[in-house]
Amino acid sequence: MARRRLELEEEKTSIDLSSMIDCIFILLIFFIVTTVFVEEKGVAVAKPDAAAAAPASGEETTKVVLELTEQGEVRVDGKVVPLADVPGRVRAGIEDETTPVVIRAHEKASHGAFVALWDAAQRGGAVTLSFNTVN
Repeated sequence: MARRRLELEEEKTSIDLSSMIDCIFILLIFFIVTTVFVEEKGVAVAKPDAAAAAPASGEETTKVVLELTEQGEVRVDGKVVPLADVPGRVRAGIEDETTPVVIRAHEKASHGAFVALWDAAQRGGAVTLSFNTVN
């Protein structure tokens, strides 16, 4: 009888993990299949170098500043100008192609008005364009 007890104690129970592994593989396949690998289009922005961030000491740089208000009005030197006049104003304000043109857009201005102003500045000969938002 002692022998039978030893045989019962030596038997080990095990948990069958095959169904759990199957579920994990099904979930993995589901996530791989449903993942979307789409590259979204956007506007290409040229980032300036760190050396170009600040002008050399003693040099005064001239720049053309265009302002875009919340209502979509374009201002040059504080005066409201129509969008059609922007290329001429930019052409008159820049000395060469390295003259910076800055667009200060209100944070609630429409993106369409901003892009139209950006295009008008480029038509005026602006090569070095940058922008910032104001409240």
